[in-house]
Amino acid sequence: MSAAERPVQERLERASLYRLLGGALARPQGERLAELAEAAEALAPAVEPAVAEPLARFAAAARGTDAAAVCDEYVFLFDRGAKVPPYEGAWGEAPQLAGKAALLADVAGFYAAFGLVPGESQPDVEDHIAAECEFMSALALKEAYALAEGDDEGVAITSAAQSRFVGDHLGRWSGTFADALRDASPLPYYGALADLLGAWVKAESERLGTTPSVVLGRSGYDPIQEADAFSCPMAEPEPAPEDAREEP
Repeated sequence: MSAAERPVQERLERASLYRLLGGALARPQGERLAELAEAAEALAPAVEPAVAEPLARFAAAARGTDAAAVCDEYVFLFDRGAKVPPYEGAWGEAPQLAGKAALLADVAGFYAAFGLVPGESQPDVEDHIAAECEFMSALALKEAYALAEGDDEGVAITSAAQSRFVGDHLGRWSGTFADALRDASPLPYYGALADLLGAWVKAESERLGTTPSVVLGRSGYDPIQEADAFSCPMAEPEPAPEDAREEP
């Protein structure tokens, strides 16, 4: 690989890592675990040591965990009572309607500036952790394209947007979210995923030269209560109350 091609490849690898995180943090899909494991294994040689170890553990967990178990745990963690809300608005000191509306407007503004909108089948998910990771993936891809085309202005715009988005949004709450996820779930899949998310966003903050003002806990806002609970298509029928999982 030539010296000119390496910066493009680096952006493509960053885009792939963000896409991996977005897929792993989204609602589980049938064959997704094997695909995620393959993607993690392919990326392992390209990442820094601080990220390589949690990436390897995530790949192993994705290969060794039953898909139905992941789906059940997703519902327990992110839908039933929102043990670990996957929405930025549920963390920090900007709760309730006014703060939430401003936050969503800012996140949506980032997306709209680059021609991206949430899917019609999943409205009002701008601040979902998976959506924010997918947005960073898209920005890294756009920067890679601008580099390949010699578009200096495009490189500057996409690079600055990544720095601002991590500083203003993803970097502020993802570490606290990851800590809560690790503490809430005994499933190795989500423990490894939490470690990978925390290590990657920390590395990205340093790479992008931004220092997010990290939030330390949950707000009083719970977005899950505003929508119908999600039912995983892979899950078994709801257990009777006496069979439900106990609090960790």
